[in-house]
Amino acid sequence: MLADRPQSTAQDGGLPLTPANSCFSVSQREFVAELQSAGLARHWVRGVLEEHSWTAATPAVDDLVVIVSELVTNVVLHASVPGKDVLVRLRRVEDRCRIEVLDGRPDLLPPTDLHPSEERGRGLLLVRGLSADMGVERSGGDKVVWAEVHPQGPFGAAA
Repeated sequence: MLADRPQSTAQDGGLPLTPANSCFSVSQREFVAELQSAGLARHWVRGVLEEHSWTAATPAVDDLVVIVSELVTNVVLHASVPGKDVLVRLRRVEDRCRIEVLDGRPDLLPPTDLHPSEERGRGLLLVRGLSADMGVERSGGDKVVWAEVHPQGPFGAAA
């Protein structure tokens, strides 16, 4: 059974998160390290963005939903630590929305050598293609994989 974790949202200035003024500072939620959590994280991200006045059917929202799904799935399949939840965080970074997924393993991402016949291993390539920027950092004993999306879509292009 998936535990329902409380979410927290901090706002600065009380302005809605819109393409013109992405102004929430941070919103985060923990998910149990199970495959079903990717779907719960997608639903949560879409809900947070809608609460901050992002239109649900925009490329930027769709991109963020796909990104969180890929990143949470990666944690569950490759980086989960027994007894440790997956933390997903949405954050305003200048004119972008940044999604961060924290896991309990400090090792950075392994190099990816893909073979054309392989069916797995393309999630981070998809994340890179959908985001304006992405990266991985260590944070104490954890790793943070993050991606940023412009409200107008990849690379700030008009949707």
